[in-house]
Amino acid sequence: MSSSGKRFKVSSTISRRGLLCGASIIGGDMLASQLGFAWAAAAPAHPFSHFVDVAEHAGLTQIIPYGDTKKADYIIEVMGGGCAFFDFDNDGWMDLLVVGGRYEDRVPPSGGTRLYRNRRDGTFEDVTAKTGLGSSGWETGVCIADYDNDGWEDLFLTAYGQNRLMHNNGDGTFTDVTAKAGLTGNKPRFGSGCTFIDYDRDGWLDLFVANYADVTFETLPKPNLQMTNCSFEGVAVNCGPSGLPFPSHSLYRNNRDGTFTDVSKESGVGAIRGGYGLTAVAFDVDEDGWQDIFVACDSTPSLLLMNNRDGTFREEGLLRGLALSGMGQAMAGMGIAVGDYNLDGRLDVVKTHFFHQATGVYRGTGNGQFDDATIEAGLSAERRFITWGVGLADLDNDGYPDLFEVAGTVYPELESRYPEKYPSRNPRLLFRNTGGRFIAMGEEAGADIFTRHVSRGCAFGDFDNDGDLDILIMNQNEPPSLLRNDAPSGNHWLKVRLQGVKSNRSAIGARVIVEYGAKRQAQTVLSQASYLSANDPRLHFGLGVENTANVHIYWPSGSVERIEEVHANQLILLREEAGVVKAEQWSSR
Repeated sequence: MSSSGKRFKVSSTISRRGLLCGASIIGGDMLASQLGFAWAAAAPAHPFSHFVDVAEHAGLTQIIPYGDTKKADYIIEVMGGGCAFFDFDNDGWMDLLVVGGRYEDRVPPSGGTRLYRNRRDGTFEDVTAKTGLGSSGWETGVCIADYDNDGWEDLFLTAYGQNRLMHNNGDGTFTDVTAKAGLTGNKPRFGSGCTFIDYDRDGWLDLFVANYADVTFETLPKPNLQMTNCSFEGVAVNCGPSGLPFPSHSLYRNNRDGTFTDVSKESGVGAIRGGYGLTAVAFDVDEDGWQDIFVACDSTPSLLLMNNRDGTFREEGLLRGLALSGMGQAMAGMGIAVGDYNLDGRLDVVKTHFFHQATGVYRGTGNGQFDDATIEAGLSAERRFITWGVGLADLDNDGYPDLFEVAGTVYPELESRYPEKYPSRNPRLLFRNTGGRFIAMGEEAGADIFTRHVSRGCAFGDFDNDGDLDILIMNQNEPPSLLRNDAPSGNHWLKVRLQGVKSNRSAIGARVIVEYGAKRQAQTVLSQASYLSANDPRLHFGLGVENTANVHIYWPSGSVERIEEVHANQLILLREEAGVVKAEQWSSR
């Protein structure tokens, strides 16, 4: 079933960029040759986007603490945090959230997690204290949705210790309602991925929470050269994940009154073990109208929880091609992107991995089945870094979703021994989609793409409302990065914001197919993606030269709508059963 077993004809034309990329990868060109893979041809003649890091100018100057930059005694210190684009004050402009932690021996006075309000002039105000979002623990991930259908987006923040449900009060503040909602744990847990999901289709969002390992600071061993899971290439490092006790994961049903009931046992979710869970995404894998859950797992087979439509789930990652690589290997799953890279109208999955493991491309083939298309897609030789946050996003609006990843070490001690092979700080990775195959981009995309950081989450959204996708990045023990996208002129775009009525108000789980010219692209509304992060909820479609598009919406309630001949270069608000209720024409930069 896997495409990794196929051989591809070696092209006689190898791009200069491809050669440079291959030469910089350890054994990359030899590996590509052995696999019968040809580097993609030269980039299309039209220009690509140019990115500039505007974080300092925008006011994102606070350091996001997380562990120690020189050493890490415990795996809890290196997980890092996600980030998010979301409009917490409903003014039509995306605000920014960056999830942070602390240091092993102290909590910084300003805390970790930060919320920035968009001033609508290219700058942001730090409103963490004003809004009540300050934190003092090891927070890791975020998922976002309107869980009580009151019209305001709420936050769920995972952490080592105690997760937090932060209710948006609609007045610029949040209230910690974790205990009131019934989500307080009776012991410390290592929370990681989370996703809101209407698994029972009642119009109210339920909550899935993944855990990384069943450990505490007190039970974790320290770096030790005598233990295989506490050393790496002759250097003592933080222990794990191999050898750590597997966690259980949790599912909470929304009671429609602001509270949740733990249904992990009766749903079967609590019995599904064997994976060190990280990013969690919920989408309709087999297009049967019911939401399923995919969890990237570290060093173990990733988990695919299929919805039985009766309140229970079954695990089918191996059966459906998402648990392992095409070679049958368990990968170190970190982040997840869901999109349609080959424009066949089906959702595909991209998953980031560890050192010496290529980022995996899993092509949806229909009926909830996936093939490993990593080689075909052009990504098999890039294996230098531990990659985390990832997105399938059309960055130049040419109609083909591109691929962006961030990277950073989990073993800061390696750099002093192997500075060239294992540097702690890594550049970002950017690949242009040339029609189902990706090519690595160079400095034509901007020098700020290649600045080195220890990064974790990244999120994609349009902070300046100019019709292209910008990128927010969580950097450990540094301020975040905000890469402003200056997309080339001439290409068109369409943004789609969905509002459920019978479905949950945030339309989490809705699947949208947009037809433009001869192209057909699928996207879905997610509560979490990338690495423990959340993207702009306004689905963004580059249209290339097309001026109009047809929009198909598959609502979580099961209803289907079709909107014909939608004009380009605008944001449309689609309300369930009401069609387009608002359209905003935007001017590109």
